[in-house]
Amino acid sequence: MGWTQAENDVADVMIWLRSNHGREVSYADIATGVGINDGPRLRRAVGVVRVIAANRGDRLERFMPSADPARRRVWVTRYMRRGHGDEFSARDAMSAARAAMTSMKDMHRATTFEADNARSIARKDLETMAKAADECITKVAGIDKVGPQVVRQENTSLLSQMIADLEARLTEPAAG
Repeated sequence: MGWTQAENDVADVMIWLRSNHGREVSYADIATGVGINDGPRLRRAVGVVRVIAANRGDRLERFMPSADPARRRVWVTRYMRRGHGDEFSARDAMSAARAAMTSMKDMHRATTFEADNARSIARKDLETMAKAADECITKVAGIDKVGPQVVRQENTSLLSQMIADLEARLTEPAAG
């Protein structure tokens, strides 16, 4: 049996990105390099490559504006092999960590609201999800000690306050 077109696309994109390790590349660069038009087909293949890279211990960074002044306003990514990060990949990782914390806070807010909603169709499930978000936020309580590069100082006080409120709720004796 042969490979499907999607499997061939993923293989071509993976091989091309690995051979361009560490270079800033845009969707247009990838399209030219592998011979696939820049469109949904290429974007699906890049998404699958991102998962494969993570499974290998490598990293396909998120698309961000280029750091090269000559390519201003061009959104680029880089394929980084395991152990070959630099300040730009650290910046991307920190940005992803901030985005994940924001998403976690949004999840906590939404699931708590719906768990308290008498008309919600899945109160128990949402209550369980809200507790999981609480636990996750509690686990990263010390994130402000990591350094200002990871957590922006203007967000630290809000996160610390949320965590303190959560800990106070968890340690309060049950009202009877």
